[in-house]
Amino acid sequence: MPIFIKLKSDDRAKLFYALKNKLHKSWESIYPDFGVSRSMFFNYLSGRYYIPEKIFSQLQNISGLKIVHTQEIYIEKYVKKDVIKPKMNSELAEIFGIINGDGHIDKEGREICIVGNALEADYFNYLKDIFERNFNLKFTMFKMRPTALKLRVYSKGLVEILVKNYGFPFGHKTGKLSIPKHVFKSKEFLISYIRGLFDTDGSIYVRRKKDMVVEIISVDKNYLNQIKEALFSLNFKAGISGKNLYIYNQEDIKRFFEIIKPANSKHLKRFSLYSKNQALVV
Repeated sequence: MPIFIKLKSDDRAKLFYALKNKLHKSWESIYPDFGVSRSMFFNYLSGRYYIPEKIFSQLQNISGLKIVHTQEIYIEKYVKKDVIKPKMNSELAEIFGIINGDGHIDKEGREICIVGNALEADYFNYLKDIFERNFNLKFTMFKMRPTALKLRVYSKGLVEILVKNYGFPFGHKTGKLSIPKHVFKSKEFLISYIRGLFDTDGSIYVRRKKDMVVEIISVDKNYLNQIKEALFSLNFKAGISGKNLYIYNQEDIKRFFEIIKPANSKHLKRFSLYSKNQALVV
């Protein structure tokens, strides 16, 4: 059974800053030496997670600081599940849209995460369910800060599948995004992909007091053009201005909600409200 070390907050701060002073390096340069992701290293530093015994020994040896008062915590070892390439289906296509929207694969190839507004807890529970069902892995959901939620999993195996088989990029996504070719195998997959993308990177609002606008944002111009062509193949007219893709036609917007069927309740509530207001104006 793996052993983890629990430290008092003062001792933990002394240990980590003794390490930093001894190495004369930034945190960004230090954490790779311990074979963990950036976020995991800072979880140890902040006390969010207990420190694995092996890493604790490394910290003491390198820093030269001996911590006397420690508590050993025994945690049952997590049984690693083999990650199998999931079979292409509508939920997986939706997941691909979500990842290309508000998702991120860290540059070390260990973490996959989705970040969103803390007010979208119901939608994030929905995401947690479809991610776990399709990848057979346990995803963790937590508040990063009062205004933000994060859903994540650590899995090199899953990252390898997403990168090698579906073309997802590590680290910064700008200039690297594309719709996975598997999504184009069916109209159903493409609809699901657009749903995932719109739910995370899209919005609906009103201009000129009554006209609704559906918008998807991306700083990746080539990717935005690809989304435009995908929408065109589904018989939606869209325009692009800068980093924004728009659907202005009111009938197209109504069809968008009928066909794409967004799952994020914030979009559904706004569409319902704007539709009612539009009817009143008319």
